[in-house]
Amino acid sequence: MSPYRVLFVDDSDFLTEHVSQTLRSEHDFDVETVATAPDARSVLADSSFDCVISSYELLDETGLELAASLHDEASIPELPFVLFTGNSLEPLVDEALEAGVSAFVSKSDHATGEMNVFANRIRLAIEAHE
Repeated sequence: MSPYRVLFVDDSDFLTEHVSQTLRSEHDFDVETVATAPDARSVLADSSFDCVISSYELLDETGLELAASLHDEASIPELPFVLFTGNSLEPLVDEALEAGVSAFVSKSDHATGEMNVFANRIRLAIEAHE
């Protein structure tokens, strides 16, 4: 089976490198990274992915705004969307579900070590979408 192809959207160089490297080496994901929501939309319109993972806080908009905008783009296929956030999840849940978020991952709990929970949530979101 070929690895899942995911787009990771985050403006932190350190976090982007750590997460993408760990998902590649420990979990066999094919990871492409971008730093902004406009870059994500551009890449998604031109390439095929299995899932989008986005930080909540981006330079130009929130991950929730990105998730909602992807549903309005006819040129972008519907994909599972995983929100990666350091914020408390409780206040975000209703708005995130309305925006089309498939799963949530806490940066503080799951962005260290081998990131098994993070990778599992991505896989489950993709499999539920298939």
